[in-house]
Amino acid sequence: MSAIHALHGFIGSGKTTRARRLETQLGALRFTPDEWMTTLYGADPPADEYPDLLDRVRTLMRAQWTRAVTLGVPVILDEGLWTRASRDELRAQAAALGVPLTLHVLPFDPVTARERIAARNEQVGAHFVAPATFELFLPRFEPLTPDEEPLQRVIRS
Repeated sequence: MSAIHALHGFIGSGKTTRARRLETQLGALRFTPDEWMTTLYGADPPADEYPDLLDRVRTLMRAQWTRAVTLGVPVILDEGLWTRASRDELRAQAAALGVPLTLHVLPFDPVTARERIAARNEQVGAHFVAPATFELFLPRFEPLTPDEEPLQRVIRS
């Protein structure tokens, strides 16, 4: 059955690990922007180009995952959905496609996240996140609010 499973969490919260498990459990098609970025643009694309490159990747991914959903294939969106606006947009897309949305909310601990990022940065070919970038993005993260919970199915892990 077609469905959208989306991961909500900050950098280093374990989104991709969870998305990979869901991919196997659900027989779903997984969309992980970091993997697409690394494949297309390398592990550490220039900071000044990054926003435009990520927009391109998201546009390509959206075309693919919406097509998959219309064909009855469940999808996993490993995006993070850092803002209320991004979650509202996804809820609207799911409604327009007529498919259920499940939001998988991952707990966030900054200390653990920093450790995970440092370990990931040591892996060859992994999507690199500089410590300064983590700190720059941290205030931009908007956790799921209580009034959003009833708007879709929520699974906390």
